[in-house]
Amino acid sequence: MKRFWLTLLAAGILVLGGCSRRGENSPPSQVSGAAPSAEGVIRTLYIGRGEDFQQVPHTFEGEPTPDALIAAIAEETGWNLALAEPVTSGKGGMSVLFSKESALFTGLPDPQKEEYAVDGPQDLAFHILDSIQRTVQWNTINPQLGDPANLDVYFAVGGNEPLSWLEWGIELPLEEPYPGSAALQRVE
Repeated sequence: MKRFWLTLLAAGILVLGGCSRRGENSPPSQVSGAAPSAEGVIRTLYIGRGEDFQQVPHTFEGEPTPDALIAAIAEETGWNLALAEPVTSGKGGMSVLFSKESALFTGLPDPQKEEYAVDGPQDLAFHILDSIQRTVQWNTINPQLGDPANLDVYFAVGGNEPLSWLEWGIELPLEEPYPGSAALQRVE
């Protein structure tokens, strides 16, 4: 009987020991070169357009939401990135609804920050959309587990209106993910 209890105790210790090591072989939960720090969580903001992005580390108090990532881009660049409502996510990807007060509609900040200066309203719009798309993709999908570019990001105006710039011949349909500025830019 004593041997039975010793065997049972040893089995219990092995089971508990295995449970405490369960996370050792799992992939890191950090994405985009993120690193924990005593001050908070460091994530990378991608600011630019096309394939030309500055990678800017930013510290968050906790795990950042897409809204917090967008607010950090606004803080870093000086661009007004006011949203009409919080970013939503689901099976189809993420939806970002801009407020009419955002720089997409009000134009360039005055003065512009030198390191994020753009050449005009169209360049600003493409910088805003590409920066948000890349930042939420690379801070949501761990590149070791999947391709961040596979996360579809949809942009619209509050009230679920499509983003459009008639003067540039550009409209982003509500049902189609943002294809990136390279796919939209017209050659003149």
